[in-house]
Amino acid sequence: MLWLARAARRVFDEPAARTAHPEHEPHFAGYLADLVAPYGLTPHPPSGGQSYGEMAAALIADVVRPDEPVDLLVLAFAIPDVRPGRATATYLSHVCPGSPLAFAVCDQGVAAGFTALRIARSYPDLRRSLVIVVEQATLHYDLPAPAPLPSRHAGVALLCGDSGVARISSVLVERGDPVAGDLTPPAGQPYTGVWWALAGELADPTPRRVVVADRDPVLGYACSSTVDFGALDRDGGGTGVRVGLGAA
Repeated sequence: MLWLARAARRVFDEPAARTAHPEHEPHFAGYLADLVAPYGLTPHPPSGGQSYGEMAAALIADVVRPDEPVDLLVLAFAIPDVRPGRATATYLSHVCPGSPLAFAVCDQGVAAGFTALRIARSYPDLRRSLVIVVEQATLHYDLPAPAPLPSRHAGVALLCGDSGVARISSVLVERGDPVAGDLTPPAGQPYTGVWWALAGELADPTPRRVVVADRDPVLGYACSSTVDFGALDRDGGGTGVRVGLGAA
């Protein structure tokens, strides 16, 4: 059983410190050119962008106390990092209290955050798990096929474990029809939006059931997670309000 204890969310208005370093551009340009050449893509001149390592490290500091060792960390993203040569999940294990086992989930579009939660739920004996969903808005080559692009750099961290304020009752990732939702995620955050909205729900102590739902328009994944807040999740009963979070 996985519980949601705390959450943190941030918009990162400035580019990563690394991209501003004068020695970064020639190394990154060469690295990127080698990566995209087999696919017939031409890289754009390096400019701006955010590092998921820097973003996630800030979120870890926001949501994890030094005396709370984390057992598992799962990083979820869709847009490539501006530091593609770094094993970011391994780096985050180093900066996170507890030096947790770390995974990275990518190439799943919108489904990445839901898959990260499924991974966290698959380790029921671990006391604390940290799911971090991030997106950065700078792509250094033209897309070979249509896909949603963020309009800003943003990230959300969900601290989960064996206790908390809400129970994550289910997580589903499957191909299917669009999933309806009553609340719209923030504009310009196609991959972090539903998690941003969920983080905002933690301020409301009302017992209720929240359904987090989204669908990837390219891959066709229909995703949902049921989260039970307050007394509703502890005794399995009650008449809480059901709220939908997501986009079709």
